[in-house]
Amino acid sequence: MAQIPNLDNAALNLTALREQSQKELLSIIKSIRGKKCLVIDPKLAGTLSLILQTSALKEYGTELRILSADPLQTECPKVVYLVRSQLNFMKFVANQIKNDESKGLQREYHLYFVPRRIVACEKILEEEKVHQKLTIGEYPLYLVPLDEDVLSLELDYSLQECLIEGDTSSVWHVAKAIHKLEFAFGVIPNIRAKGVASTKAAELLNHMQLEDPVSMDNMGIPEIDTVILLDREVDMVTPMCSQLTYEGLLDEMLEIHNGSVEVDASIMGAQQDGKKVKVPLNSSDKLYKEIRDLNLHVVVQGRPPKGNVYSARLCRSKINEYTVGF
Repeated sequence: MAQIPNLDNAALNLTALREQSQKELLSIIKSIRGKKCLVIDPKLAGTLSLILQTSALKEYGTELRILSADPLQTECPKVVYLVRSQLNFMKFVANQIKNDESKGLQREYHLYFVPRRIVACEKILEEEKVHQKLTIGEYPLYLVPLDEDVLSLELDYSLQECLIEGDTSSVWHVAKAIHKLEFAFGVIPNIRAKGVASTKAAELLNHMQLEDPVSMDNMGIPEIDTVILLDREVDMVTPMCSQLTYEGLLDEMLEIHNGSVEVDASIMGAQQDGKKVKVPLNSSDKLYKEIRDLNLHVVVQGRPPKGNVYSARLCRSKINEYTVGF
């Protein structure tokens, strides 16, 4: 099943935003001529599935691999690493390059950081003595459309990084993402912030607007009037509460990642025991759009689901498994 959500009914032209991300990625791929192996970090692989189909990459002679601690298995003469700016991934990259060298393999290596390169990561590459073997660049992917009314930075550990580790780089990413929106939809006139990190993001955004101003020529009236920034720290209780909507049920039981869940193929009617399949969850599915925000009481007591047979099966299966004191 295709995971890319339909954005035709979005209030903003999110399709153009997604297409820009597609063009930027394909530009990187096309700039490296010949057969190549694209090695993606595990989390980023799911994110990219919301941007473009893997078939689009294969058209340019690209093999796909998931980054791991294991040696890279490919016969391609060129390797392109596409990874988030995380320190542990640098060790994986370095070890794979060293493993190739120990086998006498001569390859051309490229490394693109998502969304930006950071000094700490490059320092590790220097310590591992592989920095000079890499051509390094950036893939500025910040906001990913999950649905027609949802954009995500996919920063799973931003709260932990800010509050526990003292790493506030995610705050910079938030400001940069909003600034990137302004280039598409006009300068946002009203920025409201509550919380220390949100206030810092608003200040960074203000600096970005001064250093890299958005041209007002032909922009017209801004399409976004107000942005409200809220720290998770402002409300730490809500995430501890049981989710009582149908979408919340799926997240509690199956964990929604990149706008989809993994379920047994048998639930979807396939005769493949033990195999998992991905089911996209977005407004393209009329049934899911109708019941996603309904309370479980309403869903259970309502009429049997109609419409998309896959969502109907998933709905019945998960509600039967979930008990919240009905």
